[in-house]
Amino acid sequence: MTDQEFADLVRDTKLTQASREAARLVLVGNMKPVDAANEAGISKQRLSQILTVVRTADEKRIEAQRVSTPTFSDSVAAVEASYAVAVKSARDLFGDDTLIQTPNPNGRAVGEIVGRTDFHTVQAVGRGAVVIHDLAKLDRAPAVGRNVAIDYSKGAGIVSDRSKEHDRGGVTR
Repeated sequence: MTDQEFADLVRDTKLTQASREAARLVLVGNMKPVDAANEAGISKQRLSQILTVVRTADEKRIEAQRVSTPTFSDSVAAVEASYAVAVKSARDLFGDDTLIQTPNPNGRAVGEIVGRTDFHTVQAVGRGAVVIHDLAKLDRAPAVGRNVAIDYSKGAGIVSDRSKEHDRGGVTR
């Protein structure tokens, strides 16, 4: 711990100047608690209590930072969990033998959107096969139940609605 980190940590405590100095000698200066207590003119027991207060404040500060600022690994875990949910939904719909595919970075996938998670969409592309698309790579998020074509170029996908094409080309009575 640096002097600045220590000063920031004890700023909001009600410790006396002598108590702060003793804790600083131990936590920043790496002095033995017995020697720090003697130098600051306080008892060893009081220094032990002071160190407990300061360490508890430090733990609370660290916890508050961890909770308030999502880390990159938290984001990666959320995306991975979304993918796992997409795979599970595909297997629930089509069985455990379902072929789970990722899109070809320069290919095309055509079929009905059968599921969606926070970060992924599941597209049925044929008998027992699905493609799981990363929504961040698509130009728009296709709605579940829509028949779409997703054309990839250099890893980015363009979604086009196939239902309209089928409506125009179909025979009506």
